[in-house]
Amino acid sequence: MKKYNSDLSRALGSWGFYAGIGGMVLAIIIGASGDIVPMLQMQDMQGLYNGFHAQTLLTALSSDVMLLCVPILAALPYTSAFVDDFKSGYLKEYLPRCGRQRYIRGKVASTAVSGALVLFIGVIVAYILFALVFTPMELKPDEEMMQMMQPHYFADVLGRAFVFALCGVLWSLVGALLAAVTMSKYMAYASPFIIYYVLVILSERYIKDIYVLNPKQWLSAGEMWPGGIWGIALLVAQLAAIVAIGYGVRVSRRLADA
Repeated sequence: MKKYNSDLSRALGSWGFYAGIGGMVLAIIIGASGDIVPMLQMQDMQGLYNGFHAQTLLTALSSDVMLLCVPILAALPYTSAFVDDFKSGYLKEYLPRCGRQRYIRGKVASTAVSGALVLFIGVIVAYILFALVFTPMELKPDEEMMQMMQPHYFADVLGRAFVFALCGVLWSLVGALLAAVTMSKYMAYASPFIIYYVLVILSERYIKDIYVLNPKQWLSAGEMWPGGIWGIALLVAQLAAIVAIGYGVRVSRRLADA
């Protein structure tokens, strides 16, 4: 348990974790700017429509800027941790005390959790920021409409944040796996974006019918998905589990060769 706590503390206390959250909020603001500026100009006197803060956030989560940033931000906190440990010689002293299996499980779990939280927290922080800024400008609906609409908006935001968290798990583990394969920390940060972009190009230009391979579709929560958000969550969770197993196996082999 101490090993897990140590890894998790390193991941959640790293510069990459806080930079990822800040980058996530910034990307959402940039993605929403196209809707915010015209709406403020049009409704300066009357006020914004009810639920503007949540609808604008949901629209921003599907913007091109946001979708391209996800694999990069998810990789920042902890994807290069194993390579850093291996090259620094830290493993020679630490591994005999904690055990190989505990070390591997700690690395896999902490990489996944940090990748998930950096995106999830970024979405929630952006939602709180939007609510604080725009809710006072929104027209107040009658009591019945308020009871119907507000929980619906927040549930949608939570659902999308959950999908982003799962994608964070996947892309952080992809970066960690490729870093362990190449033993390059630069691949930890670059490989998630490269694979993401290749999948987008393939699915949009050559294999359009296989929309499940398009990472943009996972984050946009398209209506064509069976089961909606939960169908996307199931697919991404399965892919993340496969990559997690691959990462664990690769680290184990590296440790055996060390």
